[in-house]
Amino acid sequence: MAEQKPEYSTLKDAFCARYRSKPARFVTDVFWKCLPAHAVIPAVFVGGPVNSRFDHDTEAIASLADATCLEDLNEGLDELVSMQRMDHSRLRQWFGIRVSSTRLRNLLLPLLDQVRRPVEPVLPESNPEVGVARSAALVPSLRGSEMSTVGMRQVMRIHAAVTVGVPLERVLEEESLPAAHLEAFLSEFSQLRPESAWLLSYIRDREELAQLRAEFKRQDRQEAR
Repeated sequence: MAEQKPEYSTLKDAFCARYRSKPARFVTDVFWKCLPAHAVIPAVFVGGPVNSRFDHDTEAIASLADATCLEDLNEGLDELVSMQRMDHSRLRQWFGIRVSSTRLRNLLLPLLDQVRRPVEPVLPESNPEVGVARSAALVPSLRGSEMSTVGMRQVMRIHAAVTVGVPLERVLEEESLPAAHLEAFLSEFSQLRPESAWLLSYIRDREELAQLRAEFKRQDRQEAR
């Protein structure tokens, strides 16, 4: 008979069982496990996770304590990456003294297999017309949820980077995303988040400015003849 795997209610419970950690030390133990090797000694020197410099890291880790699925984990990781991009301190940006999102994912992802997802209750439909309307209303939300697991998280990362001054071309290169694909996605789903609408407007403004510059250059060449 195959041995049954243990099941836990949350990611924190699974982590504590796997690494024999106390629940109160979840954030601290995850923090130290997810620091790059070169960052451990400097982090010890400045006091570790209790130092306010690492608030972004510890907040992101704490938000994952109650995670029960891959979507919860990805949302927490994206939040960590976004906050780290907005932090321009030399300790974090120049020397990389911060929690690694890759290490964090590799640490926690295997534990999700041991976490039970809560069963959502199914509400009875007393009125058929209401049931039809409610089902129709769920279609865009389900589609938005599905897209958020792939495209919308990528859009949020791009938005976070652009708003702190990272050139769009560089961000798209890091995301391995063609500009045309991003614009097509935003054109269809810009209503899902205000950040998406802003990013679409930003891209179109850039295109309009590029066209104006090209027109001015063409006129200058004609006048120079």
